[in-house]
Amino acid sequence: MKTDLVEQIKDRLDIVEFIRHYVPGLKRAGKTYKACCPFHQEKTPSFTCSSEKGLFYCFGCQEGGDIIAFLMKIENLSFKEALERLADLAGIEYQSTQPLSGEEQLRANVRQVLNFAREHYHKNFMSRAGEHARTYVKQRGLTKETCLKFELGLSNPGGTDLAQAARKTGYSDEDLKTAGLCASTQYGLRDYFRNRLMFPIINQRGDTVGFGGRILGEGEPKYLNSPETILFTKSHVLYGLNFAGPEIRKAGRAVLLEGYMDVIGCHQAGVAYTVAPLGTSLTEDHARLLKRYTDNVVVLFDPDEAGIKAALRGALILIERGIFVKVASLPEGLDPDEYIIKYGKESFEQILDNAQELIEFHTQLQLKAYQKPLSAQHKTAAVTELSQTIAKQPDEIVRQEWAKYVAEQIGVEEQLVRARVRQVVQSTSFVPQRTKPIVASVSPVGTHNAEEDLLAWVMKSPQHIVLCAELSDTDFSTPALGNLFNALVKARMENPDAQDLTALAQNYAPEQKNEIIKLALLQVPADFEPARDIASCAAKLVAAGINKQLKQIKQKMKAYGTGNVPPEVFQQYVALQNKLKKYRK
Repeated sequence: MKTDLVEQIKDRLDIVEFIRHYVPGLKRAGKTYKACCPFHQEKTPSFTCSSEKGLFYCFGCQEGGDIIAFLMKIENLSFKEALERLADLAGIEYQSTQPLSGEEQLRANVRQVLNFAREHYHKNFMSRAGEHARTYVKQRGLTKETCLKFELGLSNPGGTDLAQAARKTGYSDEDLKTAGLCASTQYGLRDYFRNRLMFPIINQRGDTVGFGGRILGEGEPKYLNSPETILFTKSHVLYGLNFAGPEIRKAGRAVLLEGYMDVIGCHQAGVAYTVAPLGTSLTEDHARLLKRYTDNVVVLFDPDEAGIKAALRGALILIERGIFVKVASLPEGLDPDEYIIKYGKESFEQILDNAQELIEFHTQLQLKAYQKPLSAQHKTAAVTELSQTIAKQPDEIVRQEWAKYVAEQIGVEEQLVRARVRQVVQSTSFVPQRTKPIVASVSPVGTHNAEEDLLAWVMKSPQHIVLCAELSDTDFSTPALGNLFNALVKARMENPDAQDLTALAQNYAPEQKNEIIKLALLQVPADFEPARDIASCAAKLVAAGINKQLKQIKQKMKAYGTGNVPPEVFQQYVALQNKLKKYRK
């Protein structure tokens, strides 16, 4: 891939503004911007990006790179796919001359087959044979324009309709199976979807990745989704997000519904900031996806026991991602599309506006679970349960307000609620669900931070690397850091006019690219003076290296025993002691 194209993209697109579309919470922190990482769950922001460097790095999960690496990671794209999208965004004409890799070719083939299926199902829906499907959606209040917008389709009941049409077009049986459209049976290849109203599942990038199908007439299951494929994972997609994304940003909130028809009906009525998971519980990936668009979500739930539990479970996942959550339900057991038809858009949005705060919703559930007045035992049980919810709230101010609210509603002292929340937070058993704790690597010696500081400073002020003349790779606490130091020295020697070694260092130590990016984004002290601070830090590391050698020689001398130490070993010990004195002055 041509380097000049990559550089053109980086020149035209500001990495901070690009990332802001995915991480709206980016805030300036000195010369860089910080936010909670979109790639892992955290409460304290450790994700950093810099317009000046054109780089991002997370000090929590160690993901890092340039604008291309970010898009590849967050959208699960290949390098070529990311390059094509960024080139288009930057207004640069780009046509790859490189052959596709095996996986890229497979993904491209699956996209083609899915696009064919989408057109085939839609053609069925609009044909004479699709009259019963059109009658059903008309009864549900959908207009022809809405059906065309969402490209609703119909899978015929025979079981071989799609397979036969695809074969005539040139697609193989293997193509159809890989795309999740057909399956091998004892009777031969059979369509996966039969006699169903078809909903193309389109991801936030506008790609058809699968289908959902509602049975028309009798049969089970009522709803059926595509099996997971190389393009489709249910937990990575929210139905309607391809249309809702801009509307969510515009409205400043998203509304989480339950099904396809709910979303389509709301969009038709003008409530286009609504989405739904695909017949599965809300997941951490869904929450991460929503976080790219907004910090505010309303969860609309069915007021039965299953709906209430699902709403609470989903809301807790959302708040762990730093999203502010409210919950609401509709009266009379109506679905959103039914409610809007009966009472109108304004009434529906008023319910959303009056949605309950999560802690209020959960507290009221607890109060309903016990007889009034609450006994001491019931108060303890309620506070213990609610403390789990409060503890998952990452915002300290909100957490305090929630504790105050719970104390007032349950009838206990506020400090007792706070104490119970602290117990939950401090408990070793309290690990956020659906994620694994990130364990930071620990250096074997206490000089690790100084080593990183020195490397970062030399990278940014390479003209002062001469002040590290007495430092060697063996003076560093790990081989990786020593190797990086050697790479910087070599980069400076071969590029004496370079003013910054960030990009060059990646050529000399490509396997340590993420570490280089991390160092490039480290903040320098406010009173930083390159020559003074680099010389001082280098001297400390040389001294640390000498002490390490002295410790090893002392162990040798002890092993030889008193009076048996070879002269050359003792001379080495004295030489190192004299050298160390120089750095103690």
